[in-house]
Amino acid sequence: MRKAIALLMVAVLSTLAVASPPMQTVQTQETAATASELNNKDVLAMLRSGLSAEIVVAKIKAAPAKFDTSRAGLTELKSLNVPDSVILAMVEKSTVATQPATIFTGPPVDVKVPDGTEIEIQLTNTLSGKTAKVGDVVDFTVLRPVEVNGVTIIDRNASGRARVSTAKKSGRWGRAGKLEWVMQDVQSIDGTRVPARFTKRELGDSKGGTVAVAAVATTVLLGPLGLLWGLKKGQQAIIPAGNRYSVFVHGDTTIKGRASATASTP
Repeated sequence: MRKAIALLMVAVLSTLAVASPPMQTVQTQETAATASELNNKDVLAMLRSGLSAEIVVAKIKAAPAKFDTSRAGLTELKSLNVPDSVILAMVEKSTVATQPATIFTGPPVDVKVPDGTEIEIQLTNTLSGKTAKVGDVVDFTVLRPVEVNGVTIIDRNASGRARVSTAKKSGRWGRAGKLEWVMQDVQSIDGTRVPARFTKRELGDSKGGTVAVAAVATTVLLGPLGLLWGLKKGQQAIIPAGNRYSVFVHGDTTIKGRASATASTP
């Protein structure tokens, strides 16, 4: 009898040992989950290792993170020469983490979206007149949901598109680069593309007049050597990633939206 009871106790203890992971393993998993979140020190380490700001920004957007974006934290980052594009990505990551999630209830409903409805967007990638070509797609993301009469029609992080209409590199004799894009559309919550309007033009700092005057003056003094001024180029037209704009729905349109309520993200 005693032998049977002993065998039963051994079997029960063995089962509990298999079903329950060791406390050390659980603690290790929790520690690993916490360590996987990017923080300010991780960003500084990546920049000091030689990674470009573009790569660090991409990592910030893709990975879970918990940044110190208080006034003191931002001041410290700036004092350590962290690029503004990286600081902006850190702030936006922290903002998104604390924003309420949108919960959709009920079936889709038809909603008339009036012409001129405002949509706030942000440029996804830096745009340069040196590399851009006419017709290239310019990508944007929507910063916050758009509602009409309590119905959400465009969700946060929806995609927006524009087209490059003018792209010129800077040239000799101080000619500045030129860059212009024209808004095309924004994706609505039902998947359709809503036409939108807005045009942004960016001019580089032209040195044409200064270069021409300097060339004439130098030619008078040094002869043909003055023509070397013609090699001086103007500045490129550049629109940095993270720039924000307000664009507007172009023309009345009807799409399917969803009535929404706001709830805190767990």
